[in-house]
Amino acid sequence: MIDSVALVESPTQLVNALEWVHASAETAGRARVIVLAPADEHSVRQIRGVVERAGSLAVDIDVAHVRRRSVEGVRALGRVVAAVRRAQRVVVGDPFSGMIQSLLPLTRARDLVVVDDGTATWEFADCIEHGRPLERWRIAGASPASRRATRATNRFTPSPECALTVFSCLPSGAVPPGAALARNDYSWTRGSWSTHVDDTRTDVVGTSLVDSGVIDHASYVGAVADLAAQLGTLRYYAHRRESAAVLEEISALRGLEVVRPSLPIELALTSGPVARRVVTFPSTAAYTLPIVLAGSGVRLEVRRIDPSWFTPGTTEHARQFVARIADDAKLPDVAEVA
Repeated sequence: MIDSVALVESPTQLVNALEWVHASAETAGRARVIVLAPADEHSVRQIRGVVERAGSLAVDIDVAHVRRRSVEGVRALGRVVAAVRRAQRVVVGDPFSGMIQSLLPLTRARDLVVVDDGTATWEFADCIEHGRPLERWRIAGASPASRRATRATNRFTPSPECALTVFSCLPSGAVPPGAALARNDYSWTRGSWSTHVDDTRTDVVGTSLVDSGVIDHASYVGAVADLAAQLGTLRYYAHRRESAAVLEEISALRGLEVVRPSLPIELALTSGPVARRVVTFPSTAAYTLPIVLAGSGVRLEVRRIDPSWFTPGTTEHARQFVARIADDAKLPDVAEVA
């Protein structure tokens, strides 16, 4: 009998759901992870890679192509609906997802779990604490909130009828009042370590901030070029949402190799080889990689976003959000990997 159903939409969310299954030993073998497969090919490729890695876990993974307008898509949606209706516990990778918010009313589960979808979990906790509709910080206030987003806030709010747990690696601020915290220590990912440390180059972790419209295209490419000039040979791990236009410019830089990883960065680096020095701009990687790479001798550096890089349309809330990551990264347990 399947007790828990996890709904995820990205490779990183899939890793987090698998970490939750691994950490919750009592649910191993009684959990089903459903991937509401995205449309873009790079995400699907990484999802396949994670599924291959998950063979050691006693968990059923269903990659459901619910977005396809076909008989396959209709059947996939039917499987998802049936699973959600039967679940005693629902685990969610992205509480801001419109598709997941539409599925929530179908469940009678009295136990909800949010597996950390990166720094967006801060925004989730803030929305729940203040009763705001569950809308992403980039679009909140742009138009009247949907009934679906408002209803989702009510469903996730802890109550005597329904418990909420947040499974997260974030150092603070990820859990709304009344919810429980379960610490994600990436033990499943760390257990897959099969790499050696490379002293001949530096690894740079790419960001999606250009493609999301937060920072300027030219400023970011210039910053990567400066890193190449300062640090020598670079291996640039492209973010799965980085556009071909940005990557084309970066790949043309001297002394730089662009890699499109077939796994999320946490698994990609444990498959290696990994450089002795890893550089990232403010992103979830500033929190996950120190945990994943602990004890390896790798040093992680988080580079700030210069205020001049922000696009004119970037809100003050977005600027503060990015700055918060850089500020947290000054903490020894975040920035130092020894």
